[in-house]
Amino acid sequence: MIKFKSKIALTLTALGLIFPSSSHAMSLDEIYRDVIRSNNSGYLPIYVKNRNAPQFLLDEEKLKDAQEVPPVINELQKNMIIDFEDYRLQREQEEKAKTQRWLKAIEAVKKNNVTPLDLKEIESKEELDDPTATEILAFMYARGIGVKMDLIKAFKLYRKAERLNIPNAKENAIKVYKVMTPDQRAKLNTAKK
Repeated sequence: MIKFKSKIALTLTALGLIFPSSSHAMSLDEIYRDVIRSNNSGYLPIYVKNRNAPQFLLDEEKLKDAQEVPPVINELQKNMIIDFEDYRLQREQEEKAKTQRWLKAIEAVKKNNVTPLDLKEIESKEELDDPTATEILAFMYARGIGVKMDLIKAFKLYRKAERLNIPNAKENAIKVYKVMTPDQRAKLNTAKK
């Protein structure tokens, strides 16, 4: 079978050399492709397609039209371009704003002028087990700064701060426990069970 195909290729090559106008192929590779196409009903197998010769010809006018992109598409493409520098700057600004909110909340506690936004900032950080936020919130509940005084919550938060390795948190929890009423201590003991 292979010998037969090679004989056909040789014959077509010879015909191409003798009658160059009858064949549109210019090189032996293109002649070989024509033979393979004729043997496979116009289909080129993958081992032939992987060669470097072009598989189709483009009309130059269509090619120019394809290169000219309407302005609307250009704008869409511009919007689709990912600008990593902008994302980095945006993240930096978000982090800076977050730090500023945190510092403002701490300053509000120091001045005994806590707003609901400051309280929310501190509580959200405490929920994420931030040791400093836990200690500050415990202090706020112990003193009634920005929240209603609640010694039970203060005691629990100081115990949590102790588990988060805050220095003096244990001593502060003991101080809060000492100032609790017997009723509050009973509530604390029932809440543990």
